[in-house]
Parts: sequence; C-alpha cells; structure tokens
Amino acid sequence: MQKADEQPMSIDEIAARLKCSRGWVQLSIDAGCPVDADRRVSIRDFMLFQLTNIQKIRSLAGLPEIETLGTAKDLRPNVKAILTTQLEWLQIRSTRSAVKTAAKLVCDRINAVG
Repeated sequence: MQKADEQPMSIDEIAARLKCSRGWVQLSIDAGCPVDADRRVSIRDFMLFQLTNIQKIRSLAGLPEIETLGTAKDLRPNVKAILTTQLEWLQIRSTRSAVKTAAKLVCDRINAVG
C-alpha cells in the first residue's frame, strides 16, 4: 500500500478511490469497520477490516457464510471472498438489471476459477 492509503477519507472519497458503491463502503462501516470522530477511515484500515471480517459483512448483507482460507499471517486468500461478497451484494441491491447481470457473470467466473 502507498502512504496515501493511510490518510482518513470519507465514505464518498473511499467509494470514488476504490471505484465501488457508496453503499458497499457503508455496509462495511455498519459491520464495524472503525472510523474516526468524523466518520472517516483510511483505505488501509477499510481493506484490512474487510479481509478479517468478511463473515460480519456477509451476515449484515443477508448473505450466507462462505469458506475463507486466510490466516492472521496471510489474508490474501480472503480477497476472493470479498470480491464474491461484493458481487453477490450487487446482485441483491442494484436497481439496474445490467449491473445485476454483469455482477452475476463475473461472480460465476470467479467461483469457477477456484
């Protein structure tokens, strides 16, 4: 990560920087991602929270638990779980059928890989 990733940002700034939905960022914060007094969080802390708390995020989103293979020493295997969760969440939450279809297609391809 870069030094800039440690600067606290607003929900809108994180969504723009990561090119994801504002609702996705809010879901992670609602699941317990730590924020400062101004409700800002660094991208580093946001990503680490997701990697270590994917089941909390899935539960809050109404999604079933999935297997995560990451450990305290190596969280990289949890990246697939985060991507899968975000894509499943988009299929439920998006109001645009094209987004739902694209999210399902990508999710199916990711799950077929591993």
